[in-house]
Amino acid sequence: MGEDGLGNIIFVVVILLFMLGSIFLRRRTMEKTELGKIVTLLSEINQNLKIIDAFSFHLGVKKFKTDSWQRNKTRLDFLGERLQATLANAFGMAEEFNQRIDEAKKYKSSSYLASIEVDKLKDATAKSKQELEEWFQENKDKKELLPKKRGLFG
Repeated sequence: MGEDGLGNIIFVVVILLFMLGSIFLRRRTMEKTELGKIVTLLSEINQNLKIIDAFSFHLGVKKFKTDSWQRNKTRLDFLGERLQATLANAFGMAEEFNQRIDEAKKYKSSSYLASIEVDKLKDATAKSKQELEEWFQENKDKKELLPKKRGLFG
């Protein structure tokens, strides 16, 4: 491989790293607003529902998404207590199931997965999605929840 080929590879790698970094930063920036937190939680809930469906059909076991929940669960005071409890229940189950999935992989035993009650998790996750979407529809136009407009240097 000549110097031109190596230069092209380095250029492509730099571009890919830049793109990944901007996606990561955009998500983190979005979570600075109340509505942004809701959008990222809804995204995780939707991904978890897809994982649950695949789990039900034994299409491979993937861990459930809980990153946004972990980052934001103590910063959701703007949601009602009932909705916070619903989210805590669904994501708590997902975290518990993730531990069982880790144990199954660690000990190479599917018996850990047999105790996972996917239907309970699906019901709790679907309820979380419904309540969070209802909250979003009721609150999406409230000015105090929208991101602050920033100037060129602000």
